[in-house]
Amino acid sequence: MAHAEKRGYDKRARKWRYRGRYKLPDGRWGSVSKDENGQPFYSERAAEQYAHGLEVDVRRKQFINPRDGRTTVAEWAEAWLPSIDVGPLSEKEYRLRLKNQILPQWGAVPIGDLSPTAIITWEKGLRRRVSPNYADGIMSVFRIMLEDAVAEKLRGDNPVAARKSGRRGRFKPRNKDEKVVATPRQALLIARNALHMRGLNEYAIVLASAYTGLRIGELAGVHRDQLALKDTGEGARLHSVQQSQYVDGVFTEIGNKYDSGRGLILPPFLAELLQELVDSRPDSEWVFTAPKGGRLLRGGDWYRETWHPMVLGRAPRGVVRGAKARPGIRPVAGVEGLTPHGLRHSQKVWLDEGNHPRVAVEARMGHVLQGVEGTYSHVTLAMELAIAEHLQRLWEDSLRVVVDRREFGPYPPLKPSRVRRSPKRLPNAI
Repeated sequence: MAHAEKRGYDKRARKWRYRGRYKLPDGRWGSVSKDENGQPFYSERAAEQYAHGLEVDVRRKQFINPRDGRTTVAEWAEAWLPSIDVGPLSEKEYRLRLKNQILPQWGAVPIGDLSPTAIITWEKGLRRRVSPNYADGIMSVFRIMLEDAVAEKLRGDNPVAARKSGRRGRFKPRNKDEKVVATPRQALLIARNALHMRGLNEYAIVLASAYTGLRIGELAGVHRDQLALKDTGEGARLHSVQQSQYVDGVFTEIGNKYDSGRGLILPPFLAELLQELVDSRPDSEWVFTAPKGGRLLRGGDWYRETWHPMVLGRAPRGVVRGAKARPGIRPVAGVEGLTPHGLRHSQKVWLDEGNHPRVAVEARMGHVLQGVEGTYSHVTLAMELAIAEHLQRLWEDSLRVVVDRREFGPYPPLKPSRVRRSPKRLPNAI
């Protein structure tokens, strides 16, 4: 039965201190010398009542050992990370968010001492420093990690999730971030810029991304034996079953995002284009490759040196110090800020405008319909063929000459070249 014991005399407070003793779930005796606010017990009755409350929690199976709450966030993160079951890229992001943002601020803090108010204050400062999406990702990792800490009974509540109950603070409308999307004509103009800059491979990547909705990593993972480009009445198909990504510095093929492997019926023009592409590289294992024929990789250099000029243009440059002259690339009007993933969003918009069945559109995008609609809706061959036919019409319409509107912007200004200055020469000593 819970009871209290005298422990020692507090000279500063000029009072005797007490501790409470109570039975743990395993039958051993536990002790507590401070309440949940960190205040010592200065009376026998206070210590006994607190210990009695802990015993009640033990009988109700709601007991949280105060000592477990002294586990720091860093210690819990080290034990928690091996338990998460996510893809390699997601795990990498979890580790980076912990390492760069969460642990520098909270790593040394015990789980039991985390304060909802302190976390909200930190989050406000975080959102001033980083993008909204990155901040949401950081808070999501923090929230999930502490949910599991609650499940392990390191504390009784989740200080990150607690603030979600009810609205507080200034009203903020829930407007989603609008993605820049392209029309079929704009996608064609970007692809033509790609052809001018990098050749057939880059041209095909842009159009394949726009007309299949596959992510860049999924396109990079397509092997030539996953193409069935001869139409035998059920459409030419591309089978996407894996994506290529760098995982821990190693080029790896992993499953599609959300395990969304699928076969896509291609519009005829795209099937012909992909046939031309694989015929031009008969020895390549992959359909889409790097400029020199190796595995396709999309990193910061590609975005800066290839994607941005394809969309935003590039100023012409004459011969500079022996370097070849470089023709200019005209920017495509109306798609400023478009990302490669925006081409995937563009296809979704095109299919919605064509009023195709939602289940067929989501299946092509690699999504699964939830609820009753997802249970009772099914994709048929007729739906897939109708989508391919619609995409073929959009392609043919995009080839028509446009004379009633401006499609290109002016060349961007030429960046000043860096001039190497010779080091200053010191005067000869006398």
